[in-house]
Amino acid sequence: MHRSQAVTVARAAVRISFPILILTGCAMLLARQVPIEVVATLPRQLADISALQWIAAAVLTAGSFFAVAQYDVQAHRTLGTGVCARRGRITGAVGIAIGQTVGFGLFSGALARWRMLPEMGVGQALKLSTFVSLTFVVAWACVTGVICALLPAPPWTVALSLAALILLPLSAALFFWYPMLRLGKFDIPLPTLRVSGAILLWAMVDMVLAAAALWVLLPAGTMAFSALLPLFMVALGCGLMSNTPGGVGPFELVLVSALPLGAEASVLAAILAFRVVYYAAPACIAMGAMLRPLPVPAPRAALASNWSEMPRSEAQALRQNGGRVEHTAGTKAPIWRTAQTETMFTDARTASPGTLSGLKQLAGENGRVPLIYKSGARLAHVAQQARWAVLHIANDAVIDLADYDIDSPARRRLRRKLRAADKAGITLRSGVLPDARAAARLDIDWQARCGRARGGSMGRYCPEYVSEQWVVSAYSGNELIAFATFHRGARDWCLDIMRHGAAAPDGTMHALVHRALTEAQAIGVVRVSLASVIACPDPHRAIWRWAAERAVIQAGGTGLRQFKSAFAPRWVPRYAAAPTWAALALGLADVARTIRAPDPLPAANANPAHQEDENYELASRSVA
Repeated sequence: MHRSQAVTVARAAVRISFPILILTGCAMLLARQVPIEVVATLPRQLADISALQWIAAAVLTAGSFFAVAQYDVQAHRTLGTGVCARRGRITGAVGIAIGQTVGFGLFSGALARWRMLPEMGVGQALKLSTFVSLTFVVAWACVTGVICALLPAPPWTVALSLAALILLPLSAALFFWYPMLRLGKFDIPLPTLRVSGAILLWAMVDMVLAAAALWVLLPAGTMAFSALLPLFMVALGCGLMSNTPGGVGPFELVLVSALPLGAEASVLAAILAFRVVYYAAPACIAMGAMLRPLPVPAPRAALASNWSEMPRSEAQALRQNGGRVEHTAGTKAPIWRTAQTETMFTDARTASPGTLSGLKQLAGENGRVPLIYKSGARLAHVAQQARWAVLHIANDAVIDLADYDIDSPARRRLRRKLRAADKAGITLRSGVLPDARAAARLDIDWQARCGRARGGSMGRYCPEYVSEQWVVSAYSGNELIAFATFHRGARDWCLDIMRHGAAAPDGTMHALVHRALTEAQAIGVVRVSLASVIACPDPHRAIWRWAAERAVIQAGGTGLRQFKSAFAPRWVPRYAAAPTWAALALGLADVARTIRAPDPLPAANANPAHQEDENYELASRSVA
C-alpha cells in the first residue's frame, strides 16, 4: 500500500471511530450519573407516559419536521436548482429524517435526496446536503445564543450568546456585500438576506417544537418549558457536533446532568420516548417514502426574451447582466436579478395588481425581495393602491421629437456647444459601429481618467452588446475621439453608453446626441430618453434633501443634469416600489451596490482590450 493510500485509510478510520469514541465516553459518564437501579425502572416509566402525551409529541414532531423541511426549500432557492417548494419540502423531510437517525448526515442525507429527486446528480445532492448542514449549524448557534440570553440558561452559555450577537450582524453584512463567495475557481452563492431570515425563523420554529415534543413526554412538574428550551438547544448542538447517530450520548448526558436530581429515570424515559417519536418513526416513514422517488416534472420550455415588446427601450440594458423578459401573471416584464432582489426594471407591458402579485410570486420562488425600479407613474400608482412603499427616485430627460427644434430659445446653450464642436472640425458618423479595438482603447482611457464606470442597469462597452444599438461616433481626422450608443425600441430610443477621449473638443458629446436625435426624428421615432438623473423624493424635508445631495455627489455631481438640460427635455418622474419600506430600502441598497460594483462581464460580452470595462451616461468626471 502506498503511503498516500495509508494516510487516506487512517483518516477514514479516525472519522469513523471518532463518533464511536464519543458515544463510549458519554455512556461511561452516564453510567456514573445514573445508578443501575434507576435504569431498571425505565420500562415502568415508559408505561406511565399517557396516550395523550404520545399524541401531543407526535403532533409537535410533525410541526417540527414541517419547519425542518423548509431548509431544503431555501437551499434549492439559493442554489437555483429549479426544484419547486413542494418537492423541496418532501425531499428535505426525508433527507433530514434519514440523516439525523443513521448519523453522518452530510452523506446519508445526500443519498436520500439523490434517491428522491431522480433528475439530480450525486454532486448536486451533496451540495444541497452540505448547504443544509452548514446553514443549520450557523442558525443553531445564532438561535441558541439568543435563547440562552433571554431565558434561564447555564452560566457557561454566556460566551455562546455573545458570539451569536456578534455573528448575526456580521453574517448579514457579509451576505449583503459579498453575495458570491469565490474560492479559487469555484463561485459559491451565499444565501440572500431573505433566505437567511427564513432559515433563522424555521430553525427557531423547528427547535422550539422539538423541545416541546420532549417536554410533553416529561412527567408534569419536572421543569418549566422556559428552563428546558435552552438546555435542549445546547444538548442538540452537542449531539450535532458529535456526529453520532441522532446525537446519542452527548444529548442525554447534557440533559441528565443539568436536570433536577432524582428525576433521572423519568428524564431518560422521556428521552427514550422522544427518540422513538422524533427519530425512529420519521426515519421509518422516510425509508418507506424512498421506495418511490418523486416523479420528474416536465421541463419548462425556455421562452426567448423579446426586448422589442417592452414599453421602454431602456430595459435592453438588462441584456448584458442576465436580465430576461419574464412571462408572469398574464403580462411580460423585464426582470433583473440582483443578489437580494427580483427587480422589474422600467415598466411591464401592463400595469395592474396582477403585475405586482406576479413579481411577488417570482421573488418568493427565488428567495429574493420584489422590487420595481425606474417605473412610470401608472405602475407606481398601482403599487401605491396596493399599499406598497413607493418612492420618487429619478427624473428621465425625455425629448419628444415632434417638438425637437434646435432653434428654440430653450436650446441656446446647446447651439453654442454645437458651434464649438463644428469649429473644432470633428467628423460625425452614425449608424456604423466604430472599430472595436479603437472603441475599447477609448473606453479604457475614459475609465482611467474618470474612474471605474458603472454597470447593472447601465450598459458597459463590448462589441457584442453595442452591435444591437444605434451608434454615433466622432473623429478627429481618422482618430476615434468619442462615441455614444442608444437602445432602439419600436417607438423610442434611450441613451446608453457615452465615451470620449481627453482630446475631444468642447461640445463633442452634445454634437453626438444631437446627431442621434435628428436621425431618430427622420426615421419616425416618437421620443428619445437621455436617461435619468437622481431626484429628491420630497424637497420639503431636510432628510430627503440631504440624501438626494449625497446621492448626486456619489453619482458625479450636478453636471449630469446640466448636460441633459441643454436639450430642453421634458422631465418625467421615475419611481421605485416594494411591498414594505424595509424591502424598498434593502432593494435600493442592493441595486446601488450592483451598479457601483458590477460583476465582470461574461466572456461573450467582454471588451476585447479589457475584460471588465463599464460605463455611465456622461462625458467627464464632473458629468459622469
